[in-house]
Amino acid sequence: MDRSTAPYLFVKHSENWNVDRCTRWMMDHDKVVDWCYPVSDDPFPDPRHYAGIVVFGGANSANDCSSHDWVRRELVFVEQCLKHDVPFFGICLGAQMLARVLGARVRPHESDVTEVGFCRVDPVPEDPAFLDSPLTVMQWHSEGFDLPPDTRRIATGDAFPNQGYRLNEHTLGVQFHPEVNSEVLAIWHERNRVRKPGQLSDEDRARMMADAHVHDESISHWLNGFLSRWTA
Repeated sequence: MDRSTAPYLFVKHSENWNVDRCTRWMMDHDKVVDWCYPVSDDPFPDPRHYAGIVVFGGANSANDCSSHDWVRRELVFVEQCLKHDVPFFGICLGAQMLARVLGARVRPHESDVTEVGFCRVDPVPEDPAFLDSPLTVMQWHSEGFDLPPDTRRIATGDAFPNQGYRLNEHTLGVQFHPEVNSEVLAIWHERNRVRKPGQLSDEDRARMMADAHVHDESISHWLNGFLSRWTA
């Protein structure tokens, strides 16, 4: 199959927030995107039909195989992506899924630290091309991942040192959320407001929204460059 003309697949774990930076970048660059919502029982398609696959974050854990059948099916799907060497970008839960498939542990911080809000992610000397300067970007997770075997770290942070890793030039995962702009954040905040128990206060939401505006340009600039390279 000629992947240069194939669509991309976005795997999302909740619906109705397709105003994110990744979606808008694809639209702006005339890329066709198909959608898969496994939590809503969408079947996973054959990954060989796609030029690349992005698996986004979600509220569940990559360890939830026994309680959620879609998690087990998604891990199998990620295995198929690797088997057929389909370009893969995992974000937060997507990176944790990939880490599990590659043989690494996904687990809470040993001191029960969580990252919710805008946090600094730093470059590493081993891969300065991925991130060439610190980036303050959205985080929303209570688990992290060990560095999978045969991968290299491409971004780091204080609380969770493994902020990004690369298996090869087109298969990688990041713990942070570069796709989250102020519009997505508003949707997520509203969902958090009505979900019981809510995790955030009004002050938390206001601070995060202010940070989203302050850091919008730098995050967009970085993600535009990354997606240009990854889709090439």
